[in-house]
Amino acid sequence: MKRAPALSLLTGFLITGTSLVLLPGSAHAAASLLSGFGGPKGFGTDSVFRNDDSGVGPIALPFAINFYGTTYNNYYANTNGNITFQSVFGTFTPSFFPGAPQPIIAPWWADVDTREGSNAPGSTGDEGLVWYTNPDANTTVVTWNNVGYFAARNPPSNNFQLVLRNLAPTTGTAGDFSFEFRYNDLNWTTGEASGGNPQGLGGTPAVAGYDSGNGTNFYTIPGSETADVLNLVNTSNVGQAGIWRFEVRNGQVVPPDGGSSVPGPMPLLGVGATFAWSRRLRKRISVSA
Repeated sequence: MKRAPALSLLTGFLITGTSLVLLPGSAHAAASLLSGFGGPKGFGTDSVFRNDDSGVGPIALPFAINFYGTTYNNYYANTNGNITFQSVFGTFTPSFFPGAPQPIIAPWWADVDTREGSNAPGSTGDEGLVWYTNPDANTTVVTWNNVGYFAARNPPSNNFQLVLRNLAPTTGTAGDFSFEFRYNDLNWTTGEASGGNPQGLGGTPAVAGYDSGNGTNFYTIPGSETADVLNLVNTSNVGQAGIWRFEVRNGQVVPPDGGSSVPGPMPLLGVGATFAWSRRLRKRISVSA
């Protein structure tokens, strides 16, 4: 049984170059989420039932993907911020890759809990859910829309998305695809059963990246399992704040720059820039330069 320990509160942070300073408040909206797919929120008509540590599947992909030598035609949409390809994955405390028990693509692997959200401010009864859709024959979108964390806490919430696109029409190779993480608003890092406090901070924070499940092919986005993971709304490997994109060709992840390894974040701010994120004001505030 999951139990939530009582811990002291950490309410936010200030990023100053490479250092981390605690400050009140922590939120910033960056990348927009793709929408217009129907349904009450615009993210499609199908959603994962309200739960803690579960998911749905197999869900049919509109195109086959080759992920490290294995072709998949289906996936599982998991509440805990990831998709898998063999079964529902309910592990709630994240760990660095490699070591995943099956192939996984994870924009925000953490202890998401969607049991609360129906009464969130501004909700029409369908807030805080995980939505999935195939808007066309070459696209799959999974959206974690304003989701909360264990134990059934919402707000604060996180708003992020995973987009898979078929690259075969462009590359001419069946199974080629891309996957993209889009981070719109991040306010918590950790469920209480992962050592987090009631505000969703501390403990073992979220991990973002992918793992082929073979112990060899994997990538963990910098900042994972630290408080810096909240800064994914402001980092990128393609020069667009809040967007991380990876292309998979012939079953192998190819860096966006054509190099030999997947790159870390590209600089999006001036050297020495210092910013705070205010949850109350919902905007980034420059505090020094």
